[in-house]
Amino acid sequence: MNTFKCILVAVDDSNDSKKAFEYALTYAMEHQASLTITTIFEINRLNVYEYLTPETIALHKQDTIAIAENYRKQALSKGVKEATVVVDEGTPATVILDKVLPAVKPDLLICGSKSKPNHAPLVLGSQAALLAKGASCSVLIIR
Repeated sequence: MNTFKCILVAVDDSNDSKKAFEYALTYAMEHQASLTITTIFEINRLNVYEYLTPETIALHKQDTIAIAENYRKQALSKGVKEATVVVDEGTPATVILDKVLPAVKPDLLICGSKSKPNHAPLVLGSQAALLAKGASCSVLIIR
């Protein structure tokens, strides 16, 4: 059986994302794997008023970082030896495939199958099929 030693989990604050994180956390602990948590801020999901207000954009970015940091703190408190965070901006699948995967070089990418309905500015699940098709590593999609 192939044991994955470097896991990347793509998260937002949806239920499927929380399940994906729990799976990634359990696997990382059982196999002493490193865990990288990524969250992508989708600025194009903001409405025009939010987009034109720098303070609002900054607040949404801070919320995005806080989500990833919360997951990292959970991982460390549960005993994962190495948990890092990667937060970026853009279309989730594109950013993860073009930037995050080459930088992290994981053996396994884990993500949720869907996000919250009308969820903005963080949407990962709608990108799950694109991640599965384009990733250079194994992909596990959690429901």
